Amino acid sequence: MNRSFIARNPSVLVFLALLALFTLVVSVLSEGFGIGLVSTSFVKTLGKTLCLCLIAVAMDLIWGYAGILSLGHFAFFGLGGYMIGMWLMYERTRQIVVSSLSEGVLPPTPEEIETGIAGQIFGVVGSADFPLIWAFADSLVIQLALVVLVPGILALVFGWLAFRSRVTGVYLSILTQAMTLGLSLYLFQNASGLRGNNGLSGLQNLPGVSAPQSVVSMWFFWASALALALGYLLVAWVVSGKFGSVIRGIRDNEARVRFLGYSVESYKLAVFTLTACLSGIAGALYYPQAGIINPAEVAPIASIYLAVWVAIGGRGRLYGAVIGAAFVSLVSSWFTGGQAPDINLGFYTIQWVDWWLILLGLSFVLVTLFAPSGMGGLVDLLMRGKKRGGNT
Repeated sequence: MNRSFIARNPSVLVFLALLALFTLVVSVLSEGFGIGLVSTSFVKTLGKTLCLCLIAVAMDLIWGYAGILSLGHFAFFGLGGYMIGMWLMYERTRQIVVSSLSEGVLPPTPEEIETGIAGQIFGVVGSADFPLIWAFADSLVIQLALVVLVPGILALVFGWLAFRSRVTGVYLSILTQAMTLGLSLYLFQNASGLRGNNGLSGLQNLPGVSAPQSVVSMWFFWASALALALGYLLVAWVVSGKFGSVIRGIRDNEARVRFLGYSVESYKLAVFTLTACLSGIAGALYYPQAGIINPAEVAPIASIYLAVWVAIGGRGRLYGAVIGAAFVSLVSSWFTGGQAPDINLGFYTIQWVDWWLILLGLSFVLVTLFAPSGMGGLVDLLMRGKKRGGNT
């Protein structure tokens, strides 16, 4: 008899329940809707952490299950942020320009408003005209669609070219890193149309919304939690069926799967594109909470960090990817935010702001050598212990 998806994957229900409980607790303790024990800045940190957990789940699907070590998924994450950031910056600037021009004797014309918006946004890079890529920046619906379409199309084109050439292993990883580097270098140019090194700023301000940041931060926190829940559920469903069996087969023995008649390239392309779209959604929710996005966010090192998070959490386990991303994100905020006390050794003072990346790299090496199952492996051991206890 066929069992339901949840019955075959009880860990999914446990994860969703824990996520719902976590969301409820933060809401009750928040400044916006609760008793004020959790600050608005920390709510934003938690919301951003949930977004990083979502891209980690996507990374686990492409690497942990399909065996493709992509070192370029933060490019899709950043593109999602840029797409929503364009609308946020355009609308916020439009309101400022309209308010300023309305003080004149004559009402402003649409051309005057458009010129004023362009001057405000692109004056910093010495331009007063809208680039072609801003053609739909005034439409929230279209920009939301582009959050998924732009990363998805880029992944589809890149993946089709790479997979049809049967590029695999470390060579594919290098290609994805080269794609990310190329995109980052392009975005650094003022001619890119995205304000070059200045990036897009002021994204934390929702146009037309007068609610305080304590409330807005909770809206984004809830949206991030919902996106993680739906993304986790989607990926868990994908890997639990025949599709998941095939991509695991590709990971373990690609030649044999190809010999059995499966279109290996099509499966790889589907996974690559799906994870790019999920990464774009995560980025679109992350950067309004961060308040700014610039080309440095798309640099190759960010995608390497993503692989480290998944490895520390335990690849091939969706909850492991979430644990790894959440752990590293929160610990990183603690160390780099000046909250971790410095250690005075007499001859030298350890300042964690400087040593955090070394500690992260060392953790990756130790996990790879001595705990390949990562932190998710501890959950596995705990669940096996409970099963044995229940059977005795």
